[in-house]
Amino acid sequence: MKLLFEESNIGEPLTKEDLHKIYTRVFGSKDGKIILQDLATISGMHRTNFVQSSSDYMAFLEGHRALFLYICSQLEEKVNNIEGNL
Repeated sequence: MKLLFEESNIGEPLTKEDLHKIYTRVFGSKDGKIILQDLATISGMHRTNFVQSSSDYMAFLEGHRALFLYICSQLEEKVNNIEGNL
């Protein structure tokens, strides 16, 4: 599957596999793992996002969490271990 919204530096459209490799390279580095841990913290991955008095705010927080989970879904298992440590 070719992705049309992004192109590589050689002018070819990126595939899902290309993006997967890029995510793994970026977040698999030492700095990338630090950023991934920070994103886990600010996204609410390790705490509840339930807000009893504000369903709109809770939906907003779940959007943060959903984006973090999307990033994790693009990573190889050796980089991404959300059940244990990132």
